[in-house]
Amino acid sequence: ITSSLSKAKSKNKERMEDIDPKWKHFLENASLLDEIRKDVVRTHPDLQFFLEPNSQLGARRYAAIERILFIWAKLNKGVRYVQGMNEIVGTMYFVLANDENEEWASEAEADTYFLFNTLMVEMRDIFVPDLDDADTGIQGRMTNMLALLSLHDPEVRCHLDDCGIDPAFYSIRWLTTLLSREFLLPDTIRLWDSMFASTHKDNFMRYVCVCMVMIIREDLLKGDFGTCLRLLQSYPPTDVDQLLESSRALWIYESQVTLACHKGGISLSQALTTIAPPPAVIMAYGLNGGLALDQLERMRKEVMEAMAGKSQGGRFRGKASASASAAGKSFFGLFGSKK
Repeated sequence: ITSSLSKAKSKNKERMEDIDPKWKHFLENASLLDEIRKDVVRTHPDLQFFLEPNSQLGARRYAAIERILFIWAKLNKGVRYVQGMNEIVGTMYFVLANDENEEWASEAEADTYFLFNTLMVEMRDIFVPDLDDADTGIQGRMTNMLALLSLHDPEVRCHLDDCGIDPAFYSIRWLTTLLSREFLLPDTIRLWDSMFASTHKDNFMRYVCVCMVMIIREDLLKGDFGTCLRLLQSYPPTDVDQLLESSRALWIYESQVTLACHKGGISLSQALTTIAPPPAVIMAYGLNGGLALDQLERMRKEVMEAMAGKSQGGRFRGKASASASAAGKSFFGLFGSKK
């Protein structure tokens, strides 16, 4: 069978070489357009925007996405078209075509191409097989994401490994579509607003993806292979604003701890007991909420002292207020006193 297939491929190659260059070019374009069209018609299939029957408006909008992807692929032969690009272009086109300014909305196709091309300058390496193992390639970005998860939530990372969950089962789709298939369209647009405002989109995606895993950590830790895979491939509804706040808080806290260790010359354990994490942190350095046990005990003691002082009357009120203030500062991420 292998021999027959090899002979068939060899004959097809010879036939293609014998074809007139013009026809060869035509067949290549037809094959590329067919590949793009198969994915485009599955882009947001339940969105009325792409189903509008009047004047075949929905079909014309799909055709606009096809043209954008086809032209971009022809002008970027080192990358060409890869499945997942249609999700990115479809979301961009929807937003721009619904602009309140009708003049701007009429230029949605050209504007979408420009934005997509600008975005691909930063993330095109994800779609280049030869760059898979580079830091900017898909394997490199997956490795960096898993390293971050291992640093801050090793329990979940080990559980997923024990269950046999390969990171590629979920993270490739997350990264190549910029999470556009994990959330409802309004949530995707909200997420992208923050992503486009970020000066380092790769870093932004890494922290958001890790926090997505952390948000459902309790369900993951209780689940087996099937449950974990379903949760990661069909991500449950979540508050995107909370997700963004958690990812931002984790990045801020990690930056503070790293700075304290490198510039302040203190150990990691000292940094973790000295610097209180922001409230939105879910997990950090393997600690629930990023809080060390002695931090929790100290905060609990301060709050109890504040409540006791308040109940004793006026002459202790000042002391109680000061103690409550100290507890609040410690909780909301400011520096506490060293142990």
